[in-house]
Amino acid sequence: MKVRLLINAATLMALLLGLCLAADKPNISGTWVLDKTKSFSNPAGLDQTMTIVHKGDEVKVDAKVVVPQRETTINETWTLDGKEYEFTPSGAAPGVKGKRKAYWLPGNRGIVVEDEAPPPATAPSGTPPQRTTRKYTLSTDGATLTVDYFIDGPRGSFEAKRVFIKRG
Repeated sequence: MKVRLLINAATLMALLLGLCLAADKPNISGTWVLDKTKSFSNPAGLDQTMTIVHKGDEVKVDAKVVVPQRETTINETWTLDGKEYEFTPSGAAPGVKGKRKAYWLPGNRGIVVEDEAPPPATAPSGTPPQRTTRKYTLSTDGATLTVDYFIDGPRGSFEAKRVFIKRG
């Protein structure tokens, strides 16, 4: 009787552990507005709004980024399969391509997007490419999206954090 009880308890614990490990992947769909009070290491006067459509392993991002000098529109699509794809870097000369891969964080806790963009044509010979890694994590209540930026490029390395609040 005790052996059967121990087996049943062990089976139940294994099932519960399996459910925890097989947690649903977060869905970052929605319209997101930058919360400047919780963000840091960003350009002065930065404003950003993103509309994200996320279906399975496909993510489409439409963003408007505003700084005092200009306004930029970003339209990106990622496939969360860890494979490298060509993309056109924002502001790049015609025909210039970069490399991008996107994948799930371990345990499906969020999304990582890694970009490598060649230096501008006006850069001195031997200038390294710019590498940007973005980590997207969603709060447990689904109301806050945090994007951590890690940038390595010709002007050095730095980190930034942008925290977004879901609108509507």
